[in-house]
Amino acid sequence: MNATAINDALTVLELVTLPDGVTVATVPCADYAAKRALPAAIRLGSSVLGCSGWNSDRFVAYYRTDCLVAVPA
Repeated sequence: MNATAINDALTVLELVTLPDGVTVATVPCADYAAKRALPAAIRLGSSVLGCSGWNSDRFVAYYRTDCLVAVPA
């Protein structure tokens, strides 16, 4: 069996749906420089989640479906 790298992939630590229907994905993020290197948005299935913030205490960044994102057609 051969392993193949997936370029530009992110590790999702947690994926939750809030009571109001908003989906939140949590990804690893060591510091502010790492946060700036993250993509502005990600696609999970048919949903687009925008990067909405960074938690310096937990070393994670958040992507949310309620974050307004402009996606090229």
